[in-house]
Amino acid sequence: MRARRLLLPLLAAIACLFTGALPSYAEDRAHVLNIYSWSEYFPKAVRQQFQAETGIRVNYTVFDNPDTVETTLSVGHSDYDIVISNAAPHLGREVPKGFWKKLDQSRIPNARNADPTIMKVLQQVDPGNQYAVPWMWGTTGIMYDRDKIKAIMPNAPVTSLDMVFKKDIAAKFAKCGITILDSWFDILPMVSRYLGQRDLSAEPAALDAVMAKLREAKPNLRRIVSSGYYEQLANGELCLAIGYSGDAMIARRMIKESQSKLVVEYSYARESVPVYIDSLVIPSDSPNAGAAHAFINFVMRPAVSAAVTREIGFASGNAAALKLLEPAIRDNPAVFPPDEVRARFQLGRIYSAEEIRTFSRAWQRFKSGV
Repeated sequence: MRARRLLLPLLAAIACLFTGALPSYAEDRAHVLNIYSWSEYFPKAVRQQFQAETGIRVNYTVFDNPDTVETTLSVGHSDYDIVISNAAPHLGREVPKGFWKKLDQSRIPNARNADPTIMKVLQQVDPGNQYAVPWMWGTTGIMYDRDKIKAIMPNAPVTSLDMVFKKDIAAKFAKCGITILDSWFDILPMVSRYLGQRDLSAEPAALDAVMAKLREAKPNLRRIVSSGYYEQLANGELCLAIGYSGDAMIARRMIKESQSKLVVEYSYARESVPVYIDSLVIPSDSPNAGAAHAFINFVMRPAVSAAVTREIGFASGNAAALKLLEPAIRDNPAVFPPDEVRARFQLGRIYSAEEIRTFSRAWQRFKSGV
């Protein structure tokens, strides 16, 4: 029996090593931090620095869909200590359900470095900023191959959704490739505002108008996808996309690394500037909330936040980090929009369960051509 007791922890450790499973034995848990995040948000060097300073080992699990995160957390006992949650719709509907632990502000003094404009927007889903600290944020806009678009239409309205949704204009770019995000939450509100509607509505006449516009645009679309499109822009397979500002920065980085002469531009549509905010939150049943607070305080150091933005190209939610960034990043309007654009930020609203079903069904019918 004694040999068996000694062998079981060893076998568990070996299993963790080869499967990536999270350690479960309690004596190690106080020195382990489990993070659930988008792939690029916490580079290896940052995790290693935190571990070197604190002795807390970081396990980093990556997700590719926030709905998966919500499902995982809803079951309970996920064993995660830090999770990245987007402000809308997920954080907005998760806070009332008790998914997250209220932050102990005394343990995260560096959270005071958070961008006040972003914090104000975040209050729409986190009243009083009690649960979330903004990490990275960005916008949804128009990405395009500058030279191809100019060659096809020198006076193209690159700051308008006319590029995709005005049939006679979009038809000019169909051959070089147009794509939109496979996300009703992103696209349907943009189309509704393009049509002059105050907000996306499930009211039949209003929604019918939105879907009619999308069906009109569909023959000119090559893809409806939320992943990989930025890579296709970077290698010249597409010339126009409705996509995320962070993905535009990834495309530019890929172009630079390949030493291509292609130029991908990013513009804000005058009709709509959707903003997304990815925040640091602590699950209500986190086994190591102390380490989670320590990690939030660590990454909200200006130097750490600046280093991450410098590496991945996403806009930092840390206002104090901006002065540490090179002008090429800090003054890049695609990353950090000017005040007049910020004034037009629109955070997606939280929809009812019935609205979600209505919009999801409409989106699926649009994609399938029914």
